[in-house]
Amino acid sequence: MGTSILESIKNFPKQFAYQPQVENVVGPLAKFNKFVLVGMGGSGLVGDAILYLRPELDLVTHKDYGLPKGIDLRSRLMIFVSHSGNTEEVLDAFNCALKAGHHLAVVATGGQLLKKAKEIGVLYTELPRANVQPRMALGWQLRAVLKLMGEEDLLAESAKLARKLKPRAMETEGRKLAGGLAGKLPLIYSSSDNYALAHNWKVRINETAKIPAFFNTLPEFNHNEMAGFDSKPSVWGSSFSPQLILLKDPADSPRIKKRMKIMQQILSRRGLPIVAIKLKGETRIEKFFQSMLLADWFAYYLARQYGNNPDKALLIESFKKLLKDA
Repeated sequence: MGTSILESIKNFPKQFAYQPQVENVVGPLAKFNKFVLVGMGGSGLVGDAILYLRPELDLVTHKDYGLPKGIDLRSRLMIFVSHSGNTEEVLDAFNCALKAGHHLAVVATGGQLLKKAKEIGVLYTELPRANVQPRMALGWQLRAVLKLMGEEDLLAESAKLARKLKPRAMETEGRKLAGGLAGKLPLIYSSSDNYALAHNWKVRINETAKIPAFFNTLPEFNHNEMAGFDSKPSVWGSSFSPQLILLKDPADSPRIKKRMKIMQQILSRRGLPIVAIKLKGETRIEKFFQSMLLADWFAYYLARQYGNNPDKALLIESFKKLLKDA
């Protein structure tokens, strides 16, 4: 049996004490300043996290079969992240990149991907085999990828989270938030700068609480999705019961803060329930992971309210089995 979501949340800061080792290195580790990160589901979150932490990086994320189109891959390090090492899409992309002769690196706990990397001499970093859900291994994944990218400053900064993050300090807020959202459809909104944070909330609600959730960013939301609430509450209320979650960042631009304030006012007057969450953290990396842990607690207690098992992903596993057998 794997580590429970509850234990994963409580012990998450320990992941930042992990010291990744790059294997299959011949001579000095080559330096790259352009990257592609291939990963699906929980293993794909690390690419979004790095783009949030280092938006100036030339990093392309790929969440599909095959190779990214429209970019020159010859000068890029392609990093393939699969927690299990058996993700179908990642293996397919790896084989395509290998055939094309691109620069490759692998991050995994084991599986076919790590086996291939070891056999053919591809750079790899082996993650701890702690048997946690991929989304709950983001600390390990982040440090492994940063090591491969040569991002030593961010690697050192992330190590501080081992003592700075206090998951239990966010538990009460997460539980209270979940108490008001049972039976409602969570709609998460943030600035475009905080795309990765809003997406993280959605993923954790989907996978842990086992309910649909959606997200969007401002200002784009104000140009289309907001019009979806232009009907009378009796119209959209008969279809679903929405609960808006606004991720408010003190670092957002004045224009975005203005939009979010007016948006909250106008939608509240239309009867939409809205809860605003202030993002906290002295640095971007603290802000990212504090937000993630709050989302984890929220999703965990929401799962309990629904009577859902936060530790199982039965529908996804059934889908994978049918896909394999088809």
